[in-house]
Amino acid sequence: MRSPLVHALFLSLGLTFAAQAGHAAAISKAANSKVSMPAEKKSPIEKALNQQKTEGKLPSDDNLKVLTAIKAPPTQTFFASQNQSFTRFVQSLFLQNNS
Repeated sequence: MRSPLVHALFLSLGLTFAAQAGHAAAISKAANSKVSMPAEKKSPIEKALNQQKTEGKLPSDDNLKVLTAIKAPPTQTFFASQNQSFTRFVQSLFLQNNS
């Protein structure tokens, strides 16, 4: 004589293994199929980059190196002026009432 508890246990174990096998089969099918864009369809970003390359608007690596070498690092007075303008901006947000 089997009790209903044993039947429920075997039924739940069987359903669990069947569900796991089904999910594993679905995952393996999805992993095997590769999704790729067709060669003739390009994203708008790729189209714009290719257009800029053909027009010659993109700076070369040598130009970038020269520009970064010429650019001077910020000085102490620059940081001081930025700090002063930021302080004024914050003070304007939090006005003090002298009443």
